[in-house]
Amino acid sequence: MALTDTERAALAQMLETAPDLDRWRLRAQRVEKPERGSDLAIDDEIFPHMAVSQLARTSLVLAGEHLRLALDVIKAGQIYPSSHFTVLRGALVGASQAVWVLAPEDRGQRCERALTVLAEMYAQMDKYYGLLATTQLDATDRASLDDQRSWLSERQAGVAAIRTGRASLILTDLIGAASDHAFANRASREAVRRLWREMSADAHVLGWSLFQRSSFGPPDRRTGIGEGHASGSLEHVAEPFLASYRLLRCGWSLFDRRCEAPTTS
Repeated sequence: MALTDTERAALAQMLETAPDLDRWRLRAQRVEKPERGSDLAIDDEIFPHMAVSQLARTSLVLAGEHLRLALDVIKAGQIYPSSHFTVLRGALVGASQAVWVLAPEDRGQRCERALTVLAEMYAQMDKYYGLLATTQLDATDRASLDDQRSWLSERQAGVAAIRTGRASLILTDLIGAASDHAFANRASREAVRRLWREMSADAHVLGWSLFQRSSFGPPDRRTGIGEGHASGSLEHVAEPFLASYRLLRCGWSLFDRRCEAPTTS
């Protein structure tokens, strides 16, 4: 199928990200620790069980993985009208979460944001372990689960003891704050917020997002209902792909800056 000029431009922009995505993939294969005296080295001391630097780095790595998957599918000649966007939503969350944690110049704010993410991670683990506790387990697995729940309880108490606030992790607010930091123009900031809302329909299989990406024929004269066609579009995929990529690039830049030791004069 021949591509339009707009589709070719969208494809070219996405393909141009491949070297960065591969470079970040290679970085994920080795442990990266902040230099002594750097912002993140000091931040990491607040809760050594889960360093702030590694929490942010995990978000960056996973965001890049989601973007590579989305691009690999395109390289294979496939475009999906909904599932492509569930993958891109994961990329948007990961990149935004890293930017949100790393952006503040104030150390206390960075640490509190990291602990907010960690508290949410532990809360979701707690729900998972609670579900496992209701399933049929043998004695060995039951004992192992009890140990894990005890370990988790200690970690949750440790995080709660050092947090300065009790705010929950609200992804909608996080996405907005990250986009405000990463993008200078209002149109890009508003686009990220819109894409976050739109792709939630894909993630929860509600379907209304397809209406935004469909073409419709004339309505039936008797029923007033028209037939919609959502075949998938490079233009539609490119918008959240490139927004997530730019947020991820911002996140890696922040990570590298926060990992650098201060220079001495």
